Amino acid sequence: MGGLWVWHYVGILAEPVLHPINEEFQGLSTIPEQHVGMRLTPLTFQGWDGAEIPAVLVEKAEEDSARQRAVRAELTEEHIRKLQNIDYAIVCVEWDHGIQSALPLADYLTGAGIPCILWEPRGKDNARQYCTHGLQESDDVPLLINQLVIRSGKERPLIIAVGQGFGADLLLQAAAKDDRIRGIVAIDALASLRESISRTMPDNLVSKVKLALMDARINKEQGFECFDVAPVESATNINRDTPALIVYLQQDPHIRTINDALSIYRQLPSDTKEVWALTTAQDPPGATTRIQHCTVGEGENERTYDIELQLKNGPESAYMDIIFWLHNQFLTAIDKPHVSTPNRPILTPRSQL
Repeated sequence: MGGLWVWHYVGILAEPVLHPINEEFQGLSTIPEQHVGMRLTPLTFQGWDGAEIPAVLVEKAEEDSARQRAVRAELTEEHIRKLQNIDYAIVCVEWDHGIQSALPLADYLTGAGIPCILWEPRGKDNARQYCTHGLQESDDVPLLINQLVIRSGKERPLIIAVGQGFGADLLLQAAAKDDRIRGIVAIDALASLRESISRTMPDNLVSKVKLALMDARINKEQGFECFDVAPVESATNINRDTPALIVYLQQDPHIRTINDALSIYRQLPSDTKEVWALTTAQDPPGATTRIQHCTVGEGENERTYDIELQLKNGPESAYMDIIFWLHNQFLTAIDKPHVSTPNRPILTPRSQL
């Protein structure tokens, strides 16, 4: 009986990992019929597991939303003309209600004239029983891109990926698998699922046993372990020619920390990359950058690096500046000659300075 009770208890611990439901979207349709400022065109494609996946092409409607008006007020006609060279932005936020939850980000992007593709990571009618935090869901992205290639009529359309939270985790893993993603913006990504779950538990032997049992339960139910989900490792395999922007907006400071953002940034081989965070009370008034310590490894292998963060005054400011980053850094970088050989930056540990 004791063993059954422990297994039941571990199942309760594993439940939010296998079913990360966002209460904010409970009761809402996963696929909205309309949204202010947007023209929604339903699409479908076949996912990696054979399921038919609902998707939506989102384009700017004639009537602007309030957010689109704010975006366009900041942009010149030259900005908008150049940004329209981006054929599609693949946008993802939540595992459940993926289309509904991605609409606010799409609002910013369509305001700048960038068409967006949103889709349901869970598949049609929530057919996928369990979430794998991008490990399997990311396999849909190349199949989605295949559809975009056909739709665009171009051999290599200019496609970017913009994700937040779960969506950032998923798209970092997808970008490592498909270099047709020409640029990536990852907002509040976690470095590894295992590390994030560990942070929610005390650092003791009992917690380590709980983690091991939880991994066993997740492996039994869905065939993966928390160790397998590591966007920070995927980052090392993203093409050097793929500009990357890592943004930390403190979405969930217990699960997704500034060290996650810095670790991912440090592993990216991209020639064009930046890492952003919000200002805090500890920053001097008017500060635009901060030197942040990034610690990796444990024990004798622990190393601390100094990385320069770009500071933003709040989420709204950061979202608007993402548009400018796409214009000023991303579009400029992709016009440069491509270099296929990896070139990872050499960062000196602070302990050796």
